[in-house]
Amino acid sequence: MSVIKTFEGREGHISQKAGYDPVSLSCSNESLAGAVSQRACVYSGARVVLNPLTDALHLVHGPIGCASYTWDIRGSSSSGPDLYKNSFSTDMSELDVVYGGEKKLARAIRDLAERFHPPAIFVYSTCIVGII
Repeated sequence: MSVIKTFEGREGHISQKAGYDPVSLSCSNESLAGAVSQRACVYSGARVVLNPLTDALHLVHGPIGCASYTWDIRGSSSSGPDLYKNSFSTDMSELDVVYGGEKKLARAIRDLAERFHPPAIFVYSTCIVGII
């Protein structure tokens, strides 16, 4: 069995079983610069990248916890629109997961578009939507 090769500085973030000395994982260290969604899900990375588009409406299709987790994930500067400061979510529940959340998502998009008239709406699909 061979030893896992890692990038310099990442050795403490990987562990290998079967015959090797246990490694103490470095989970409490700060993230490496330039890693967009390190220690987070793909949705979180998308939110980090798109949140600076300040005149767009950002709608999280998933549980409210996902929207809460990333609401202030990245600051943005704006000399005008501040719609990005609001957090919108379809707030999926257990029943939405079982039966699908398409109707809830469509209703949320219609209602938000009518209320705010944004030039763009970003819909973020969370992990639970991917599982459905």
